[in-house]
Amino acid sequence: MIKISGKQVVAARGLLEMTREELAEACGLSVNTIWGLESSKRQAQQATVRTVVRELVARGIEFSNGTGLGVRLDFKRAQEYAASHPAQKAATHTPE
Repeated sequence: MIKISGKQVVAARGLLEMTREELAEACGLSVNTIWGLESSKRQAQQATVRTVVRELVARGIEFSNGTGLGVRLDFKRAQEYAASHPAQKAATHTPE
């Protein structure tokens, strides 16, 4: 079972500079489904969580749940995704 919080999804979208609408479209889900997952107002189905996680991870996001909740952006993987998906909006952050 994959466990991520709605706050982690919001943070991941922020790192990717991705709107809720863009994530919903990329996942083939409704904006309301993404909103429900992010707001934790509804219990998301595991298939939905897997779809969202898979899409975010493909774009370079890494989730961690050690002693807290974590989200980070792997710049190399984000750049590789952007290179292989030129029509997709990619994260514009670069390491300093």
